[in-house]
Amino acid sequence: MNKAIFRSSSEVYKNLLFSFFLCCISTTITFSQCPFPFAGFGSNPAPTPGNSTVLETCNFPDEYVTATGVVSGEQYSVSYSGGSGDFITIYDNTFTAVASGFSPISFTATYNGTYYSSSFIGAVCGNDFTCNASLWSNITPLPPPPNDLPCGAITLVAGATCSYSTFTNDNATASPGVPIPGCAGYLGGDVWFTTTIPASGNLLIDSQIDEVLDGGMAIYTGTCGALTLVDCDDDDSPNGAMPSVLINSLAVGTQVFIRMWEVGNNNNGSFGICAVQIGTCGTPLTLDYCEGPQPITQGPGDFSSSTSAIYTPDIPGNLATTFCGSIENNTWYQFTALNTTETFDFISITGCVSNMGIQAAVYEITQDINGCCDILSLVSNCYSPSTTALGTVTATSLTVGGTYVLMVDGFSGDACDFTVSNWVFTATPLPVDLSNFYGFSLKERNILKWETASESNNDYFSILRSYDGVNFEAIGQVYGVGNSTTLSYYQFDDLNVRTGVVYYQLNQIDFNGENELSEIIVIDRKITKQGLINLYPNPTINKIVIEINEIGSNIKGTISITDLNGTLITSNEVYTSGFIKYELDMKNYHSGVFFLRYKSENYSKTIKLIKQ
Repeated sequence: MNKAIFRSSSEVYKNLLFSFFLCCISTTITFSQCPFPFAGFGSNPAPTPGNSTVLETCNFPDEYVTATGVVSGEQYSVSYSGGSGDFITIYDNTFTAVASGFSPISFTATYNGTYYSSSFIGAVCGNDFTCNASLWSNITPLPPPPNDLPCGAITLVAGATCSYSTFTNDNATASPGVPIPGCAGYLGGDVWFTTTIPASGNLLIDSQIDEVLDGGMAIYTGTCGALTLVDCDDDDSPNGAMPSVLINSLAVGTQVFIRMWEVGNNNNGSFGICAVQIGTCGTPLTLDYCEGPQPITQGPGDFSSSTSAIYTPDIPGNLATTFCGSIENNTWYQFTALNTTETFDFISITGCVSNMGIQAAVYEITQDINGCCDILSLVSNCYSPSTTALGTVTATSLTVGGTYVLMVDGFSGDACDFTVSNWVFTATPLPVDLSNFYGFSLKERNILKWETASESNNDYFSILRSYDGVNFEAIGQVYGVGNSTTLSYYQFDDLNVRTGVVYYQLNQIDFNGENELSEIIVIDRKITKQGLINLYPNPTINKIVIEINEIGSNIKGTISITDLNGTLITSNEVYTSGFIKYELDMKNYHSGVFFLRYKSENYSKTIKLIKQ
């Protein structure tokens, strides 16, 4: 063969090959359409707005996956989630590429129906398709809730007790033209409620955690188009870092507007809220108010209680002028004098948050015409050491058979556990106070979680399940702590689950067999919490438990903590496959407010954390 001809043919072949390679590279980088006879590999429905689903984009070379039910005008994001294929291509129903690139990519559907996706290693043509799980997310902006603006405020009916109703601030916006609240990290995402001041003139608005773990609340008067800020609150509710406002300075019949938001506007979702008519004397909750003291009697034996932050300051009548200190979280204990002198020995004061201890005194109570504590006559020394030192309160010149009260308060609001010797409770000091009950679904189970602010005589919780909301069956039980005045945390995993709506309820059983049913919660297994789910206890003294759920295998994430100035305190890498609990020790941290953030390739969420 002529060498020149051979050389010429070889050069032509090389040039053709090089041209084809350049063409292929160019085509692949923009809209990849590698020249392979694709074959279908499974199909899955596309996610609805606000939701995500995992699709297997390719299992063997030359295969694609079908996404059905894609809606015209909706926006989708597709990100690399597993396997080794990092380049994704989306095709329409004519197998024309409409979007491609390195993960993540996004596109807006132009018709209702089916789209196809494939993935391969790098943006080059070739038989290099790979098995790759991709996360399809429908990122179409969702409409705001109906009470997004003041004029759409939902009416709350004030009851005799707090009955929480669940609402959401998902997709809520900032309300224009309304005075900005000056507390609780307001950055928008607010929703609105309204109610009127009841005949007693006292109204309590309280909130409860669910998906929102740190909320803010502001109270306004006026009309929905012209509002005046009255009050603002951050963490006064006993339900975690949630707000609570007591309104007692407005005229009866005044319409008020309630603005609720999530601190930082970065962890929005469902929360509970209630309106309560406060009686003339306040709310007679056992221990917390002068009108509802806990009965005690002389021993033998001891009783233990707490100056927990769940208790509100109660300063009836002339108490402020007869007590030797300020009052922040006092509790009340009633007794009948058997002697002219009675002593109360505080033999244990432990767990104090600020090491300031407790203060206490004994009073004789005179009630007014409405039965409210009106005149409080001091009949003992005023015990207020401003330290955790033990001490004694001695009441003298008592009338045998007369009724008196022992008041105990945390010095400067300190939260302490204490024990008094030779006195015992004569009735249940506190019912089981279920401060939070919620649940969420994972791939293989439903998780139920609840918290109690206090317990007395609590044997166990029976977990009830229903598929119709009417007929419940017991599916398990969790033993209680018995007696406690501090927060206790519980969890139950329901492994026998099915798709659809499931109803749950707790039945709390006392040691004497008496029982009390909780509210009913609902879990829809079409909805799954992901990313950072929860952290507790919050506030914390030492350790916290962080709950994370990720879709995929060995997902790398970062848990970081910063202070109020944005200074990074710590950062830890975690690897997650499904649901995990991560424990973090904060005993060496100073007291204050921090921000804990979890960030992975799929999710990012920040929660305010209080270290006591």
